[in-house]
Amino acid sequence: MPFTINTFNAGLLFAIASAALFAIRAIFVKLVYAEGVDPLTLIAFRMLFSLPLYAAVLVYVLRDPRRRARLTWRNGLFASFIGCLGYYLASYLDLLGLQYVTAQLGRVVLYTYPTFVVILGLIFFSEKITTRTIVALLVTYSGVLLMFGYDISVYGDNVKKGVFLILLCALSFSFYLRLSKPLIKEMGSQLFTSLALIAACVGILCHYAIDSYATNGTVSPSHMTNEALFWIFIIAIFCTVIPTYLTTAAVANIGAEKTGIAAMIGPAFTSVFAVTILGEDFTFYHLAGISLTVLGVWIIKKSDKPSSV
Repeated sequence: MPFTINTFNAGLLFAIASAALFAIRAIFVKLVYAEGVDPLTLIAFRMLFSLPLYAAVLVYVLRDPRRRARLTWRNGLFASFIGCLGYYLASYLDLLGLQYVTAQLGRVVLYTYPTFVVILGLIFFSEKITTRTIVALLVTYSGVLLMFGYDISVYGDNVKKGVFLILLCALSFSFYLRLSKPLIKEMGSQLFTSLALIAACVGILCHYAIDSYATNGTVSPSHMTNEALFWIFIIAIFCTVIPTYLTTAAVANIGAEKTGIAAMIGPAFTSVFAVTILGEDFTFYHLAGISLTVLGVWIIKKSDKPSSV
């Protein structure tokens, strides 16, 4: 049967493209770090490049009176807060952690965020946790521990620090997913996403400005190489803005569950590019670790069906 571009196939393509672009972000981050750029500068210029595009989408969305009517001071401020939680705090923690771990381990640890969504549901929303979910959690973290054990034996104790920071990132992002679900339903995905990301951009740029002032402006574009600025631009456009809206489009076409399942190709993409571009190792521990983590997350998505954005 020939492949045709219908609503489902288009949604599936959006989901796979989004997962691939998000997955290779860690590769570009490593290339920027190789140019001597620190995490705060990287995320600040990433958001500086992204902000005009998010603002343009927001202006376009608000041209529609029906969408404009959905925006209130209450949900606008809440969306801004959630955006800072999910794309300021979480992104910054991820970048801090990637200084100390390989791109592959960083991606696998970050990929555990659905487990935190389930745990938060148990703690704060009185949701029941099934035996199947407990098994899924054990499988997921067995995979992470396999890769963690290998990396710490090769790269030393700094790996612990990196994993801890990225786990905090996954926890922060899981709060974002939990809190954003009712707002997306109330406001619409494009309006919510634009507001949330604009707030995150503004927060990060304020953080950078304060830090730059405190350090007498030791970091500026003139202190960065052209290669670093190029990779940051790629991260901003192709690994931030475009996949953000591709994910939204995928959810709209095929639903959050199928979008989340399609995103499971992410760790595989990361490994392929980490090995071919960064020269990272790929051993039995990596294969088994990635496989177990993806299997565990798949079981969670099939059983508890956490939101995926």
